[in-house]
Amino acid sequence: MEEQKEGIAVEYAGFWIRLVAFIIDWIVIAIIGAILGGIFWMFTFPFWIWGWAADGGEMMRPFWFTNFPMWAITAAYFICFWARKGETPGMMALKIRMVHADGTNFKWDWGQALLRFLGYILCWITLGLLFLWVAFDGRKQGIHDKIADTYVVKLPRKKAVLSKNTVQ
Repeated sequence: MEEQKEGIAVEYAGFWIRLVAFIIDWIVIAIIGAILGGIFWMFTFPFWIWGWAADGGEMMRPFWFTNFPMWAITAAYFICFWARKGETPGMMALKIRMVHADGTNFKWDWGQALLRFLGYILCWITLGLLFLWVAFDGRKQGIHDKIADTYVVKLPRKKAVLSKNTVQ
C-alpha cells in the first residue's frame, strides 16, 4: 500500500499580481533610497563642493559610484525580506508568499534568497523580458523561482464563522 502525503491546495500567484507587488516594492525602495540619499548628501555636501571646485566646476563621477548605493539597498531589501519572512512588503500587501518547492514556508534560507536575487539580476539584464516567463509557465515560476527552487502562492483567505450567539 502506498502512503500519500497530506497537503493543502494552493493557488500559484500569476504574473499580474506579482508585477503589482514588485511595483509596490520599488516604491518602498525608492522612499528608502531617498531618505538614505538625503542623509548621505547632508553629511557629504561639503566634500562634494570641495571636489567640484578642485575640478574646475566639472566634477565627473563614474556611473557605479552614484548607482552602487541604490543597487546595494535593492539587494539588501529583497534578500533580507525573502530570507526573514518569505515575502516582501509588496507581497504582504497582496497576500502572496514564497514557499519552498516542497511547500514549506520560506524563512531563514539566505542561500535560496541570494540565488533568487541572482535570478532577478538575470531578468533585469534582459530588460525584464525573463519576468514574462511567469505568465506562460504552468506553475507560474519565473527563471528566478526555478533557480532557487521556489514558488509564489496566494495565501488562503480567512473565513469567519458566525454563530447564532454573535449575531444580535
